[in-house]
Amino acid sequence: MQPPSDSVPDAAAEISLPEVHAEKNSLSSDFHPAGSPDLSALDREIAALDITLVTMHKNLHHQLAETRKLRDTLGAISRLPTELMIEIFLNELEEVAIKEYYPRVMALSQVCAAWYSIIHNTANFWAHVHSDFPLPVVDKILHKSRNTPLTVECGFLLMGTVATAFVDMLIPSAKRIRSLAVSSDFAAWSEATTLVGPKLERLEYRAIDISNPVFLGGGVGRLDGLRELTLQNACLPWSFVSLKGLETLRLLLITSGGPLMSQLRSMIAESPSLRYLILNHVSISPGPQTDTSTITLPSLRQLHLIQLSQSTIQSILNAIRAPACLDTNVTCYLHPVTPDPSPVLLSLSQTIPHIQSAFNEGYQLCINVTSRGFRCYTERERYWDADEPRIEVEMQEISPYKALDWFLNLLKPPPNRSSTLTLGPDFNILEPSFAYAVNHKLRFVTSLHLTTDFGVDPVLKQLGRQVTHHGTPSWPMPRLSTLNLGTACFSGSTLIDTLKNRYKGRKGGKKGKSKGPRTANKPVPLTSLVVVGQQSMDEEYSDEVEEILGPGVMDWDIDGEDYDEDYSYDDDMDYWDEPYHEDHPSSTSD
Repeated sequence: MQPPSDSVPDAAAEISLPEVHAEKNSLSSDFHPAGSPDLSALDREIAALDITLVTMHKNLHHQLAETRKLRDTLGAISRLPTELMIEIFLNELEEVAIKEYYPRVMALSQVCAAWYSIIHNTANFWAHVHSDFPLPVVDKILHKSRNTPLTVECGFLLMGTVATAFVDMLIPSAKRIRSLAVSSDFAAWSEATTLVGPKLERLEYRAIDISNPVFLGGGVGRLDGLRELTLQNACLPWSFVSLKGLETLRLLLITSGGPLMSQLRSMIAESPSLRYLILNHVSISPGPQTDTSTITLPSLRQLHLIQLSQSTIQSILNAIRAPACLDTNVTCYLHPVTPDPSPVLLSLSQTIPHIQSAFNEGYQLCINVTSRGFRCYTERERYWDADEPRIEVEMQEISPYKALDWFLNLLKPPPNRSSTLTLGPDFNILEPSFAYAVNHKLRFVTSLHLTTDFGVDPVLKQLGRQVTHHGTPSWPMPRLSTLNLGTACFSGSTLIDTLKNRYKGRKGGKKGKSKGPRTANKPVPLTSLVVVGQQSMDEEYSDEVEEILGPGVMDWDIDGEDYDEDYSYDDDMDYWDEPYHEDHPSSTSD
């Protein structure tokens, strides 16, 4: 490919149609005298060629006009400051996927001669290798990159022979590899172990054989420069490698050959800048414990301990402190004899003592409770943000009421927070401890979503009765403004009684004083009531709800779709799946 020229040829010489016609007539008279029988046929053929020539002439003029415009554009590019040219160039290559990197580079090389020279004479632009590239292209990249550190990705390849040839081509340059990612669907993932070199900074190795993890042993060395380590169905010689300064540690599906607890502790202790610690289905042997000091990880943002034994999780939580961790997921197997989650919960609260302040930063607090545990997270502007605080706890045989009670005692949500409580389909709300929480501990809840199949009438009855809170008559969940009955297992008459007792006379209902003593902590008005299915609320109840709460408060949710009072479809965006945009147009069709 030749470098582009920054100059454009001018159009000084243009074809003249009169000259062409004169030449045509001259040639015609020379070869075909007057009265020739073939002259009429030739004239028709020449006329057709004339039309083609005219069309070509028009196209030529159009191309010349476009060329004049390009001359002005290229002139402007050549006059840009060098710093701005470099900024534009680097911006075009920012966050480009490795498969799309070289097509983008080659396109940029055709913009101007300066960019062509930079791309083809700078080895750093030829440092990305992917197994999808044809082998001749890989060979060219390795040649042009010279001694530049390489980033290698081994993805899906259908034919094992091609994958093996790809690995063999990289072996002489293995010492130059700084980032290596081997996918589980790579046809030669076992041969790719030869590419694990001592100068790696990022290693992601995912094998496919769960029953027999791959051992990355030969020639690995100490791996002193490693910053990111992700292993799936693969293990290292933990006794010989020296993992210091890790920023990311992900160990996934390592059923055998995992590190000892002392080795894991050593890796964590020597990585004070660790940001992500994720252990999922990893066999970690207890081993001898000599060091019992606490490790502080000021940069840790994500802590996932999933499907580990209770003793392993407790050992890890007791060993570390994470004053800035925002994302915590704990899923453990409790001891079969004494399935008591209290030690794990206590260790978790000690590991993340800052969690109360993290959840009090102005986000909306959401708690999702099921029979297996609970999930607590935050949401802002109704879309998911990975940097927002959240806690997930799931344990076999755990009492979700105990977990919720522990969390409420730990968190102590302030009364001015917007908070959502979701009770899962298998959550039994008849638990006495939960009834106490409704009356006294869930006063911060502003939105209640009930999806339980055990019936919600007891909760509805509680919401309609006053209780004594610190010696003062009060209402359960006094800040409740949104009630979503995501189940058909409730009684319409119970709902009406609750609404009458709690909100009668507050909105568009009957005037006059409500029953019962006056309270200093009156419930806030209910602004949204969502009911699933028409079978739970007939027309009579619907009219009565409107009389109590006022028009426009109750919505129907039939088969997962939102309907308003006259059952017209609401075509709003699903904000759980897409980011929130303030200018998103919402439409309503009758």
